[in-house]
Amino acid sequence: MKRIYIIITCLISLNVFAQSHLQEANKLYDRLVYIDAAKEYEAYVQNANYIEPETYMKIGDTYYNLKNFAQAKEAYQKWYNAVGPNKNNAQGYQYYDSLRRLKLYDEAEKVAERYFESISVEALNSHYEERDRFEELLKGDTLYKVRNLELNSQYADFGGSFNQKSFVFTSGRNYVNKGLFERDNTPYLSIYKTENPQVDSADTVELFSKELTSEFHDGTATFSPNSKYLYYASSYQNGKRKVFEGDKKNYFKIYRVDMSAKKYKKELLPFNGDAYSAGQPYVTPDGKKLFFASDMPGGYGKADIYVCDIYEDGTYSKPMNLGPKINTIADDFFPYFKDDVLYFSSGGHVGFGGLDLYKSYYRDGIYGAAINLGPIINTNADDFAYLEGDEPNTGYFSSDRAGGKGGDDIYAFDYNLAKCVQYISGTVYDIETNEPIANAYVTVYDEANTEYLKVKTDEKGAYAVELTCESTYKIEARKAGYSEDELNFTTDVLPDRKMNMLDFKLKDLSEIFVTEGEVEKIRIDPIYFDYYRYNITDVAAIQLRKVVDVMNAYPEMIIKIESHTDQRGTDYFNKTLSTNRALSTKDWLLEHGIESSRIESAIGYGESRPINICDEDGKTCTELEYSENRRSEFIVVSR
Repeated sequence: MKRIYIIITCLISLNVFAQSHLQEANKLYDRLVYIDAAKEYEAYVQNANYIEPETYMKIGDTYYNLKNFAQAKEAYQKWYNAVGPNKNNAQGYQYYDSLRRLKLYDEAEKVAERYFESISVEALNSHYEERDRFEELLKGDTLYKVRNLELNSQYADFGGSFNQKSFVFTSGRNYVNKGLFERDNTPYLSIYKTENPQVDSADTVELFSKELTSEFHDGTATFSPNSKYLYYASSYQNGKRKVFEGDKKNYFKIYRVDMSAKKYKKELLPFNGDAYSAGQPYVTPDGKKLFFASDMPGGYGKADIYVCDIYEDGTYSKPMNLGPKINTIADDFFPYFKDDVLYFSSGGHVGFGGLDLYKSYYRDGIYGAAINLGPIINTNADDFAYLEGDEPNTGYFSSDRAGGKGGDDIYAFDYNLAKCVQYISGTVYDIETNEPIANAYVTVYDEANTEYLKVKTDEKGAYAVELTCESTYKIEARKAGYSEDELNFTTDVLPDRKMNMLDFKLKDLSEIFVTEGEVEKIRIDPIYFDYYRYNITDVAAIQLRKVVDVMNAYPEMIIKIESHTDQRGTDYFNKTLSTNRALSTKDWLLEHGIESSRIESAIGYGESRPINICDEDGKTCTELEYSENRRSEFIVVSR
């Protein structure tokens, strides 16, 4: 009996001991001090008789934030097997991402499907669409070449912006007055600069400003035009002490500094809050918009990307969330916006794992689908902080991928745009009969409206063209005797993408137009002239009214007038007579409302282009045949 009592006492003591570790672990977890929380959770697991699913979830979170994804996966798996998908829980995403980080993509997809299915059919279909687009991306060529920069240190180095001649970035290279961040025992971050990031070594890097450097985190910087203002994020402080809010957390806030002032003064931006962070600011090249990331209330997940207008008086509009096509249940970070293209980093879109780099085209006030920038620039590690370089198709980004110098590193990239092509195909149909139209021309124009290429449809009305990625084109389908159809089309970033989707519908205009070979004419009864006359007769005016009606129906149409005589008379006389007939025809159209710019020319060809071949003695032509040669025709130049 005494022996049993001793065993029970020991078990109770062990349980009490385990519970004390759990309580301490949970306190550290709530304060985001993950490196110490991990030690306490490990001690708890060794001594606990039973572990709640919620505790496994917190253990998974702890390892996930320490980037120990193998142990995070083990803990999340035990939590997930107990509770299943939970649409209100970010940990479901973190389990999914841990699997991606370990390149267990099939397992990750099953978790994702269950998660989105628990939300709605629309959410699941949207996920499938993005997954299919990502899988299509993987079939293409690798278009990026990346290079680790010499300026990187053994600590975190990331971000980047240009301040006139300097390259400004964030680093934890352990500035002498800074300590270690208690969350994961890494050095606090400061803002640094160097002159030429392509060639400069770590020895050339220097602190951006001692005056602005705090004792805690100072993060990514951006500059307004001409570098008048610096915008950057920093741990919120009062003097030299961090400010911890009611939830015992220290938040990031965005500051603005007038760089032209003799003494720098940090100005808090009005949209900062006391219960959320704001950071990673980016000012557009025109200085009119400020993008940033924040976990402020009302977003779609963790951190979302927002934008606000910068007014001329230095005030700001209310921040606007960029919406669900950009922001996700996970972190969406590091916005960069130029030439109506948003580049950003996200952990919530379908990708390789961790943060991936994406782009979205901004058209008519709407952000398009997030397009993964592809392999090499993206990995199963964190890839983020896109920045355009001085030369086209070059730039910088940051990553904590394997093979770096330590923590996050900054990489330079070259993008081989010329190697990136997409294959666009489709069919040209008759809009009324739905029959394919053979021998129609499909013409592609570039952004300068210069003809890029031209192809002809086959007997099935099909065509195919090869276009450069990330380019905007106008594609036009036309055939003599038919209406035209056109659209503006922008290719995306996916190399070797095949899209059989661009069909065109043309209307048969044979009742309005007639074609002779490749020449298209307005279909009217012939405009005949009296012998040796060039005035417009009442009968001719009836037909010319039809020309006016057609040109009014096609307001972009441009024509040219060609007038002819019969063979009687001298060549010189007939040339003069036909020219007068062409000009009188043009004058009649102008008098009846047609703009002169829509008549390219009015030319008389004399007797050189007869319909009926007659000799000058009249032995082989009837008077009717002669009259058929005396005519004006209306050639369609464009419509």
